[in-house]
Amino acid sequence: MARVEGTHAQGASGRVVRYRADYEVAGNTIRFRASFDGGSSHEGEFDFDPTRLDAAAAVDAFLQNHIEKADWDAAP
Repeated sequence: MARVEGTHAQGASGRVVRYRADYEVAGNTIRFRASFDGGSSHEGEFDFDPTRLDAAAAVDAFLQNHIEKADWDAAP
């Protein structure tokens, strides 16, 4: 499995969330298992267009979006 690691600054607080995701590509589908600071995890799969974005960039963008949505859901 390939791996991508990154960080995301949360909203107004600017708190940095680190993540690591192991992933594999099967055709146009990426399957991943990610872990985040604090011990939470998320796994799943999504489709992507390899002619527009390489797999590592797709995983990173997906996780950035996932964290951003989690920030929104947790906001008061």
